[in-house]
Amino acid sequence: MTQGNKKPPITAAANKASYGPIVSEFDVVNQFRDAIIAAGLTPPREIIPDGKLHRFSTNGKRGDDAGWYLLHLDGIPAGAFGDWRSALSETWRADLGRALTPEEEAAHRRRIEEARRQVEEERRKRAEQAARLAATVWRAAQPARPDHPYLARKKVSPTATLRELPLDELTELIGYAPQAKGELLCGRVLIAPVRVAGKIATCEFIDEAGRKSALAGGVKGGGFWATAALPDQGRIIIAEGVATALSIAEALGEPVAAALSVGNLAAAGNAIRAEHPSIELVIASDLDKATGLAHPEAIKAAETLNCPLVAPPRDLLPGGTDFNDLALRDGLEVVREAFAQIKHQGVTLLSAAEIKPEPIRWLWPGWLARGKLHLLAGRPGTGKSTLAFSLAATVTTGGVWPDGTQCESAGDVVVWSGEDDPRDTIAPRLMAAGADLRRVHFVHAVIGADGAPRPFDPASDMPRLAEALRKIRPALLILDPIVNAVAGDSHKSAEVRRDLQAVVDLAADLDCAVIGITHLSKGSAGRDPTERVLGSVAFAALARVVLLAAKNESKEGDAPPRILVRSKSNIGPDAGGVGYDLLQREIGDGITASAAVWCGVVDGDARQILSRAENAAGLESESGGELADAMGFLESLLENGGCVPSFL
Repeated sequence: MTQGNKKPPITAAANKASYGPIVSEFDVVNQFRDAIIAAGLTPPREIIPDGKLHRFSTNGKRGDDAGWYLLHLDGIPAGAFGDWRSALSETWRADLGRALTPEEEAAHRRRIEEARRQVEEERRKRAEQAARLAATVWRAAQPARPDHPYLARKKVSPTATLRELPLDELTELIGYAPQAKGELLCGRVLIAPVRVAGKIATCEFIDEAGRKSALAGGVKGGGFWATAALPDQGRIIIAEGVATALSIAEALGEPVAAALSVGNLAAAGNAIRAEHPSIELVIASDLDKATGLAHPEAIKAAETLNCPLVAPPRDLLPGGTDFNDLALRDGLEVVREAFAQIKHQGVTLLSAAEIKPEPIRWLWPGWLARGKLHLLAGRPGTGKSTLAFSLAATVTTGGVWPDGTQCESAGDVVVWSGEDDPRDTIAPRLMAAGADLRRVHFVHAVIGADGAPRPFDPASDMPRLAEALRKIRPALLILDPIVNAVAGDSHKSAEVRRDLQAVVDLAADLDCAVIGITHLSKGSAGRDPTERVLGSVAFAALARVVLLAAKNESKEGDAPPRILVRSKSNIGPDAGGVGYDLLQREIGDGITASAAVWCGVVDGDARQILSRAENAAGLESESGGELADAMGFLESLLENGGCVPSFL
C-alpha cells in the first residue's frame, strides 16, 4: 500500500507483465538520454523520471536553463524534451518490442498532449518572467554614454533607446552573470530593449568588448530594437545588429530597426508591418563571407517580405561585412549613397521608343554569341570537351570556324574544368587544336580571407571569378561541367534558375560567350533534342543556344563520323549542323591528344539529323540508350590511347 501521493517504483518485472519486454528504469533513462544527445543537445547529469518538467543548460553556461525535459515511467515509458532557445521540441517513448494496442496508443497520445501543454505553459511563464525582469533592468539602467568602449570603437553615438549598467549591478538584478560563447561579459554593459508586440520582451546585452547576450527565457523571435520610435509612414530599414542600425540611422537621419540576428529579419519585418501597415520595409543585409554577396537569409527575408534589399559593396571583404564597417572605412556619405537608390520604390515602365535596338554580337555567327550562355551537350564519347577546346583554339588565333566563316579577331579564353587536369589533358588538347596558349587561362584556385588557397567552386565563387575576368575581358569562358555551378538540386527548375543567374549575369557583364558542357539524359533518343539535356529544363531554358553532339551511326555515303547540331537558339537560326571526327595527334615528347577535325556543314532539322544518326544504332529504346552510354563511356576512357589497368 502506498503512502500519500507517492507511487511505487516501476520495476522491469511490472512493466513486462503489463506491456511486454520493456527495459529497466535505468535503461529507459539511458535511452532517453541518448535521444537528447541525438537531437544535438547536452543532457543534464541526472534525469529524473517523475513526469514533471525540468530545466537544464543546453550550452554548458552557468545560469542557462533553455533546455527542458519531462519523463514518466508509469504506463508506457515516454517523455519529451527540447530547447527554448532554438525552438526544438521532440517527443519520445520507449520501445516495447511490439506495436501499441489502440487503447495504449490513445493513452500515449493523451500523455504527450499533456506534456506539450506543460511545456507551453512553462514557456509562457518564462517569457512573462523575462519580460518583467527586462523592464526592471531597463528602469535601473542609466542612459548610455558616448564614451562606452563599444560605441567609441564603432564610432557611433548612443540614442535614447540605449542604456547601460555596470556588470555587477546587472548580475545582481538578473541573478546570474551573463555570458557570450562561454565568456563572461565585462565592464559597462549596454542594454538594448527588444520589443515584441509593442512591449519589452527581453534585452540584448553588449559589453565593452562587443560580446552579446540576452535574458534567459526571453522571447526574441519577431522582436526588434530600434534607434528611435518608428514612423507610421515612409520607410523603415531593418538591419541585423545594433551598431549597423546606429550607423545607418546617423547616415540617413531616420529611425532604423535591428532584428539582432539574420534569422530574425523576416519575423521582425512581419511584426513591424503589423504595427505599421502603411510602411515600406527595406532590408539592410550584411555580406556573406563565403560569397561576398548579401547573406542568403537576408535575401530570403526580402523575398518573404516582398521588399528591397541593400548590401555593402563586395570589396568590403575580408575586413568588414556590414554598413558600420563601411562607415568606418569610407564614411557615412558612402552609406547614404548605398540607400539613395531605393528612395523611390515601385514598378517602372520603359517606353519601347526610348530603347535603342542593338544587334546580336556574334563570336561565331549563328552559333556563339557574346554576352550569352550556351550549352554543349552529348553522350559520353562524343568528345564534348575536345569540341569546346577546338572552338577555343579558333578564338585564340582568330582562325576559321567549323562552317568556314572567319573569326573576326583573336581573343582570350578562360577554362574551368572539374573533371580534366590542365597539364595532362586540357593543355595537350589545346595544343593539338593549334591554340595560342598565351591567350588561354585556367581557373586555378581561390585565395580565402586567411590567405590560403582553396579549390574554385562555380556554385559560390562566380562573383569572385567575374572580378578576376574583368582584368583580361575574355571572349570565351568554358565551364565543364555546367551542373557544378548549381548549388541546389539540378533537377529543380527554381534552384537551377537561381544559381545559374550568376553565370548569365557574368556573361552579360563581360560581353563574353559562355559554353557550359553537360550530358544528355539516358534513354532520351528520339525526343525533342533540347528536352534531352540532363537535369532541369531550366538549363536549356536559360541558355540562348543549345548545341548537341552525337555519333553518326548511319554510315550513309560520305556522312561524317560525328555531328554537332544546333538544337535550340533564341537569337538566331535553330537548325543545321557541322560534321566532325576525333583524331589523335602527336604534340611532342611522346604526348598525344585528341583533336576535332571538321567535316563540313550538315543541313536539316536538329531532330531529324539526330534521329538518322542515332536510330541506326537502335538508340530509340531505353535499353539501347543505356547500352550506348556504356559504349560511349568506354570509348571516352580509351580515346586518348591510354590503357586501363587490370584488377583481376
